[in-house]
Amino acid sequence: MTVLVWDGISLATDRQANDGSAKWESDKAWYVSDKNTGKVCIVSGVGLLDDIIKLREWYREGALPKAFPELTKKSSQLIVIHRDTGLWLYDGVPHPVHYGHNLHAFGHGKDFAYGALAMGATAKEAVDACNVYSLHCGKGVGIYNLNGETDVKEV
Repeated sequence: MTVLVWDGISLATDRQANDGSAKWESDKAWYVSDKNTGKVCIVSGVGLLDDIIKLREWYREGALPKAFPELTKKSSQLIVIHRDTGLWLYDGVPHPVHYGHNLHAFGHGKDFAYGALAMGATAKEAVDACNVYSLHCGKGVGIYNLNGETDVKEV
């Protein structure tokens, strides 16, 4: 299960993955070069990991609408973040919705995240809250940003 939180500056994720009977730590976002602009962006998603990987590779190859992958679950979503334009959401289709630098949360625990964001929390602090209160989130926080810093993992 996953929670992703965008605070307009950083994307934070929990690090818990599971297969129904076991859980472990996993990266949930990646730095990818945008084939169309040549700039580095953050790519992540919610849904089945297999679908997210398909969507990530589709985006990496240029995000051509006619090459949009067949997804196992139509509810799988791809999130792409660019330094200049912010967050873009591909919600099961090859045409994104632009959310910019506005606060946003996705996945299990997003209600906890929105509550934390409403109280002034950063993306990291919002995921920390999800890790405490949601049964589906945990195993630390991954933080991704495009201001020159590298991915930070906290336990």
